[in-house]
Amino acid sequence: MDEAQGQFIADAQEIVEKLDRDLDQLRVVRFHGPRRRELAARIFRRVHTLKGSAASLGLEAVRDVSHEFESVLDSVRLGRLIIDDSLLNLFEEATNVIAQALSREPTSGEVNAKALIARLQAIASTGASQGKIAGTLRATLPPDVARSLSEYDLQHAREAVREGARLFIVSAGFAIEDFDQNFRELSKLLGQIGEVIATVPGEFAAADEISFRLLYAAEVISEEIARRAVKLGRIEISELKIEPASTRQREPTAADSLRMTSDEPAASVRVELGELDRIITDAGELFRDTTNALSAARASDNQEVVAAAATRLRRRFVEFEERLIKLRLVPLAETLERVATRAGRIAARQLRKEVEFEIVVGDIAIDKPLADAIAEPLLHLVRNAVSHGLESPEERTAAGKNVIGKLRLAAFSEGGRIHIAVNDDGRGIDLARVASAAREQGIAGHDSLTMDQCLRLIFRPGFSTATEVSNLSGRGIGLDVVDRAMEQAGGEVRVQTEPGKGTTFLISLPVALALVRCVLVRSGEQLYAIASARVAGQYSLDGDERGDKGSAGAIDWKGEQLPLFSLAGLLDRSAEIGAANERVAIILETKPYRDGGSGSQMRIGIAVERIEGKQETLVRSLGRHGARWPGVSGAAELADGSVALVLDVEELIEAAES
Repeated sequence: MDEAQGQFIADAQEIVEKLDRDLDQLRVVRFHGPRRRELAARIFRRVHTLKGSAASLGLEAVRDVSHEFESVLDSVRLGRLIIDDSLLNLFEEATNVIAQALSREPTSGEVNAKALIARLQAIASTGASQGKIAGTLRATLPPDVARSLSEYDLQHAREAVREGARLFIVSAGFAIEDFDQNFRELSKLLGQIGEVIATVPGEFAAADEISFRLLYAAEVISEEIARRAVKLGRIEISELKIEPASTRQREPTAADSLRMTSDEPAASVRVELGELDRIITDAGELFRDTTNALSAARASDNQEVVAAAATRLRRRFVEFEERLIKLRLVPLAETLERVATRAGRIAARQLRKEVEFEIVVGDIAIDKPLADAIAEPLLHLVRNAVSHGLESPEERTAAGKNVIGKLRLAAFSEGGRIHIAVNDDGRGIDLARVASAAREQGIAGHDSLTMDQCLRLIFRPGFSTATEVSNLSGRGIGLDVVDRAMEQAGGEVRVQTEPGKGTTFLISLPVALALVRCVLVRSGEQLYAIASARVAGQYSLDGDERGDKGSAGAIDWKGEQLPLFSLAGLLDRSAEIGAANERVAIILETKPYRDGGSGSQMRIGIAVERIEGKQETLVRSLGRHGARWPGVSGAAELADGSVALVLDVEELIEAAES
C-alpha cells in the first residue's frame, strides 16, 4: 500500500466515525426540519468526500458503495425522500460496509456488495421519481417567484408541505434607512412559528424602499404575528394552495459483507496541529534546559546544585515523554461504542431482536495499535451475544424476561492490563448441547466433560452449535478469532455462564503503554504501584492487626469486617519482610463489573510498610517477563527516575480468595 492510500484510509476511518455520530443525531432530530436538513447536508458532504478520494486512488469497493449512498443522500437533502427507520437502518448498514472495507475485516462467506448497492439504487430511483412532484409546486407559484427558486428550494418547500405546513408568500417593502433592522425583526418574528424557505426580489418598490418576497412555511400565521409584522412596513401575506404528496419507500435489509483487498496499512493516529506545536515548543525548551544543566554542571563544584539540576531535568524528560505517549492513546470508549452501535445494532435488527446496549468504560485511553487489535475480537463477541446469547422476543416473554435484551460492555484498567467484559442477560450456554455437538463433530469422546472443558470447546476453530447457517453465525467462525487474537496479544479470554441468566466473556490483555494514576506503597526495599481507582482508603494497623498470606488478620473498616492480608505474604516475600514492619493497610476493592455486572463488590485489606503518596505514572507492560512475578502486571516510571512494580489487584484478590 502506498502512502496516499494509507493516509486516505486514516482519514476515511475518521469520517466513518463522524458518520456514525451524525446518524445517531439524525435519528433523534429527524422530525425537526431545519436540524434534519443541516445533518443530512453534512452527511452528504462526508460521503461525497469518501467517494471522491476513493475513486482517485482506485479503491473500487469504497467508491461504488459511497456513490450509491451519496445518490440516496442527495434525494434526502433535496427533500425527495422521507427519513424513517428503514432509511436510517440502510444508512447505518452502508456506513458499516464502508468501515469493513476500510479495515479489511475478515468476514464469512463471499465478499459481495452488490445486494447493498442494488438496494441503494432502488431507493435513489424512488427519490428521483419524487423530484417530478416539484414541477407541480413550481406551476402553483407566481411565475417570477418560480423562476427565482432553485430545485433545492422547491424540494424544501415540498418537504414542508408533506410534514403538514402551509406555504405563504410574504410580500414586504421597507424604507431603505430601516431595511436592515426591519428585515431582521421580520425574520425573527416569522422564525418563531415557521421557516423562511427562500427570499426573492419584490414585484415593485417605491423609490425610497427595498421590496422582496419570502416563500414561507408554517402551520398557521396567527393574527398576532400578522399584526406585529404589518407594523414593520408594507406587508402582504397570501397563502398558496398545494396538495401534499407522499413518498413510499421499500424496506431495506441488512448489508452484505465486504472488504477491500489491499495490503495492511501502517497503524496511525491523528494529532491536532495545536498539540504538535506545543510539543515542538517543549522540545525546544527541553534542549535549552539540557544545555543550561550541562553548563551549570561544568561551572559548579557544588554537587547539591548539580544534583538538583539533574533532578529537574529528569522530571522535564519524564513529562515530555508522557506528552508523547498521550499522542499514541485513543479513548477506549470510541472502540466500544463503534462495535456496540454498529455491529451490535445491525446484528440485532437482522435477527429481529430488541437489544439495549450499555457501555461502562470511563475515561480509559489505550495505545492505538491495541485499540485496533481488540476491535475485531469485540465485534465477534458482540455478534455472538446477539446471535447466540440473547433470546428472541417470543422466547424472552415465555421465560418471564423483559422483551428487550441487555448487552453490557464494561472495561477497567488494572495497572499494566486492561479488562473488558461483554455480558448478556440471555439464555446462557447450553453445556449439554456443546458436549453433544463436540461428540457429533468428533472433537470429544463419549466421556463426560467438565464445565471448563465444555466452555473451552466453544473457542475451537470450526466449532458451532448452530443448526442453521446465517450471515451472522453457524459457520464456526468467531470465538476462535477472539481466542487467537488474545493469545497473540499476550492476553486471555475467560467465559462465565449461568443457564437462563446470561453469559459473560472477559478478555484481559497487557497494554504496552498507559498513563495511570497510582498509589505508591513500600514493602521492604521495593516500591509498588496500585491503580488509585482500586483503592478505597487506608487503615492504620496496631500490633494485633497483622496480616499474613492466610486470613488470620481482620480489620473493622467503616463498620465492615474486612479480611487482612500481608502484601509480602501474597508476593511470597514474607521471609524478607517482618510482619511487624507492616504498619498500614490499603483497602482494595474489586470492580462490580469484574464478571460483567452480576457479581458483588469485594473489599480486602493489604498490609504494607508505608504509603509513599500518589502519582500519575507511565506504565509499561512486562510482556512475557511478567510471568516471573505473580501479582505484578507492569512497571511504572516515576518522576524521579525510579521504577515501581505495578500490582495486579485482580490477581492479588484471587490469591487472597484462594
